[in-house]
Amino acid sequence: MRTHRFAFQYAIDAVCKAGAWLAAICLLILALVVCYEVVIRYTTGHSSSWIKEFSVYLMMAVGFLAAAYALQLNSHFAITFFVDRLNPRQRRRLQITTHLVGFCYALIFVVKGIEMVNFVHSIGDTSTGLLQTPLWLPASLVPISGVVLCLQFLSLTIDHLTQEAN
Repeated sequence: MRTHRFAFQYAIDAVCKAGAWLAAICLLILALVVCYEVVIRYTTGHSSSWIKEFSVYLMMAVGFLAAAYALQLNSHFAITFFVDRLNPRQRRRLQITTHLVGFCYALIFVVKGIEMVNFVHSIGDTSTGLLQTPLWLPASLVPISGVVLCLQFLSLTIDHLTQEAN
């Protein structure tokens, strides 16, 4: 199957790839921070109080920032037992439908994520750990990743709508 792609779809792919790179950097920092914690705990017998909180934020960033790139690569887990039994036309229709449902879900993710960030920011909520991070910062990952997921679902839907047989 050949697909016609529009210029903005390449831009969406680039944004997804940038998110994946940021996620990879966060994962590298997470690995280094955890190694640091292991060395400090082993050599001094004490742990650093900021590591756990910081590690959680980094792990959240990895998952949220890489989600759209995983979707772009069709790497999300899927059960295809029934889909594999469909003819190409039915499979294409099902993929378009599931991408549109995914788009709607991601759109809800954006709207509710923005509401959550606004609420957390308005009450001035901070973490209870040593870092006392304003919680609107890590919460911002939800609507940001939702927007990129929306764009990627839209791009995949367009890909399936414009598919042509070779």
